[in-house]
Amino acid sequence: MIARVLLLAGAAAMLLAAVAPWVTVKGPALTLDLGLVGAEVSSGERTVAGLDTALWPVLVGLAAVVAALGLFGVARGLLLGIGLLVTAAGAALVVYMANVIDIETRANNELERAAADALLTSSIGPGTPLLLGGGLAIVAGAVLLRR
Repeated sequence: MIARVLLLAGAAAMLLAAVAPWVTVKGPALTLDLGLVGAEVSSGERTVAGLDTALWPVLVGLAAVVAALGLFGVARGLLLGIGLLVTAAGAALVVYMANVIDIETRANNELERAAADALLTSSIGPGTPLLLGGGLAIVAGAVLLRR
């Protein structure tokens, strides 16, 4: 029973991550292309949520698969694989979002990087940690699931 609850909680966390804010970038008149998640941030303040990216259909689809398999208590290996994949993606996304300005301006010249460092700030939203937590819940649920 605990395994199914963890699997459903992981699927719910993935669904929430698909709609929750991932990062907020504040700053004047500079444009960042968040190529990793397929979104663009321009002047002013911009919050990028899961729905603003090209990844949300994948998250919703995987969440549906996890929920269905979790309810039936089948495909332990597949659930474990999905959980590990989501955990790794969530961890990478947290690191990316924490350093998004540095990562996306590293190819620019020194003056543009200095301007970006001075004028832009970013903060991680709840979506990326939710994705990481959802992946961990799926892994734990898959491990506890009886064969």
